[in-house]
Amino acid sequence: MTPSLSLRAVGVHLPAATRTNQWYQQHHPDAVARQHHASLARLWSVDDGASLNAWDRAMVPHLGDPFRGAVERRVIGPGEGSLSLAAGACRAALAAAGLAPTDVDYALVAALRPDTFVVGEAAQLAQRVGLVCPAVFYESACNAPIVGLQLARGLVAGGIARRVLIVCTSTYTRDTDPADSFSWFLGDGSGAMIVEARGPGATGAELLGLHTVPTQETCGVFQYRPHAEGAQMTNIDRQGGRKIRDHAERWLRSTVEAALDAAGVNLDDVAALVVNTPVAWYADFVAGALRIDRERVFDTHHRYANAGPALLPLNLHAAVSAGRLRPGDRVLVHSIGSESTAGAAVFRWGDVAVGGGG
Repeated sequence: MTPSLSLRAVGVHLPAATRTNQWYQQHHPDAVARQHHASLARLWSVDDGASLNAWDRAMVPHLGDPFRGAVERRVIGPGEGSLSLAAGACRAALAAAGLAPTDVDYALVAALRPDTFVVGEAAQLAQRVGLVCPAVFYESACNAPIVGLQLARGLVAGGIARRVLIVCTSTYTRDTDPADSFSWFLGDGSGAMIVEARGPGATGAELLGLHTVPTQETCGVFQYRPHAEGAQMTNIDRQGGRKIRDHAERWLRSTVEAALDAAGVNLDDVAALVVNTPVAWYADFVAGALRIDRERVFDTHHRYANAGPALLPLNLHAAVSAGRLRPGDRVLVHSIGSESTAGAAVFRWGDVAVGGGG
């Protein structure tokens, strides 16, 4: 019999600096004044005369805002990087769970982007935190947390590991120009999750069902291009935003329906939805597309903006801290990643420890 998986703890680590919209207005007033012709406006826009889908209807209220609904975001500063953020999130998760680094059997590490090129930083992270287990770097853009859960479930089911640490990190702001409005909806941070085989007396959240789908239709939407100081993250043009808006509802529905089916429940059985919120209207889009009460969908975009792979664990941490997830609740989590995958998972919630924050 395949052992079920339990989410035991979530830890987060955020940069010290918070950058508000007022910062851009003070430091880049010309860019803000030209916002209607800037890259963010080109990326998230609606073509004249186009019929509106669920994504568009949720987005339209934000089109008059130069920041497209972003309010503040965390930004790494001197001495901070992917490795330091990830180490902080790992330590927070371990402390919350009451575990030592030597209690972890396997580590799955994702980052956009790591501090080093070509070779990921999984081994460096293991060394810094004191892990003595295999540590593997993987990538699935903003859906890395759910892919990590899927990989961890396979490791546990295969008898390779009993306890797995998943850590996902974003350092978008170091690879974007703050004078380019494309950077205005991006932020930094790291989140770590500890999952383990569910044994007798387990109190964490039990994973009931999970499903992922490919999102290769968005290939080319966002790119990292090398430059003298490392890399630069860029968007292509208005076509990139159109690709996302045209496919987002199908990815959402297919992942949610399959995860619910695997869990043997329906959407009416779900008390709360925790989704990654890469844009300010994503929670509204989810509620509209699934035809559910908006209050059921947890949202932190106003606090973190788009923190990439870290966003789902950040939202889980915030939802637990706010008392929105109660033991016994069915909780659905969902995330979307460009040029990678989208996924959804259903948990029967339990006593999940949280650590870190700020």
